[in-house]
Amino acid sequence: MTRNLPAGRPPWAGIAILLLLVVTPITVLGQEASTFDLETFDIGLEEVAGGFDQPLFVTSPPDGAEWLFVVEQGGTIQVLLDGETALEPFLDISDRVGSDGSEQGLLGLALAPDYAESGLFYVNYTDLDGNTVVSRFSVSDDPNRGDPDSEAVVLRQEQPRPNHNGGVLEFGPDGYLYIGLGDGGGQGDPDGNGQSLGTWLGKILRIDVDPARIEEGDTYAVPDDNPFVDDADARPEIWAYGLRNPWRFTFDRETGDLWVGDVGQNQIEEVTMLPAEDGGGQNLGWNITEGTSCYAEPECDQSGLTPPTVEYTHEVGGCSVTGGYVYRGESMPDLRNVYVFADFCSGLLWGAGLDAQGDWVMSEPIETDLSISSFGEDAAGELYLTDLSGGTVYRLTAPE
Repeated sequence: MTRNLPAGRPPWAGIAILLLLVVTPITVLGQEASTFDLETFDIGLEEVAGGFDQPLFVTSPPDGAEWLFVVEQGGTIQVLLDGETALEPFLDISDRVGSDGSEQGLLGLALAPDYAESGLFYVNYTDLDGNTVVSRFSVSDDPNRGDPDSEAVVLRQEQPRPNHNGGVLEFGPDGYLYIGLGDGGGQGDPDGNGQSLGTWLGKILRIDVDPARIEEGDTYAVPDDNPFVDDADARPEIWAYGLRNPWRFTFDRETGDLWVGDVGQNQIEEVTMLPAEDGGGQNLGWNITEGTSCYAEPECDQSGLTPPTVEYTHEVGGCSVTGGYVYRGESMPDLRNVYVFADFCSGLLWGAGLDAQGDWVMSEPIETDLSISSFGEDAAGELYLTDLSGGTVYRLTAPE
């Protein structure tokens, strides 16, 4: 069953259209040598709570607290405890969030690693002028309420078009904040932002936002080991480049590997794993390539590019990859080491893992009939997903 796109554009899909499933196994060295059983891969979904307004993300505090935060596109963050939504939102900044119901809005949330002590958290949103803002907020005297007046802007990025805003925020194992930005929109990256090191657009940024390490008057610091700090022609905040519109990247909590879902243009959706030991500086290829295929020119030089770990084409019924997580929880032991991800347009859900030859392979898809806008992970490593059009949060479970 293929699910039709809901009214309005998803905040990550850009102008991808339905066209063509191929799987491109890529051998990845240094990974755990367990074998992914394609035949037995299966997942169940348990509804946690509904009634949300365009939920885009779900997460929990890193300190093991039992509640969940649910990010709504219009500018609010709800608190969910024992399946019940709090009467008042954790944060409401809808007065400063520009959301056209498509690719703009409140798009990302990351809680500081020391959130239990500092009460600091970070959001990524498009402002009323349509530009990207990454800001820090703090919890109020009530631990269940953020203080909307505590906003401190960390950085801004002018957006030339309303699509391809990216929006993901993640703290890495190194304690630094990673920020995903799309290429600025338009068909085929008309401004060449993906391959330009002179702009943040089409990039993953890596910055230090620990107040104890930031000089007075600055809003962040650039880590000394960022890959382009010594390149006068590059923005020093850049960690990786060559992205079209990263819609959800996550860190494997056990290995530190970075998994990036990047939305394709007309044909190919891709997921790329960046091994922790490789450091930054990778070029994921856009717009030289779309997935493993040449894009800008019929023939292209792919030397120096980092190819996707897995990819699929639009023939399967998809149009917009939703990046997920490597499962590290305890309730589904058969799913350990498996990367779970989905497609927004079709509602199809896959697992990717290593086969007996050490190559990454994809399972057959599971049909969910949902508009899967994001996955989420709680402090115990259990996984969740958000259904944008249905306004519901689900927990991934072992099938009955």
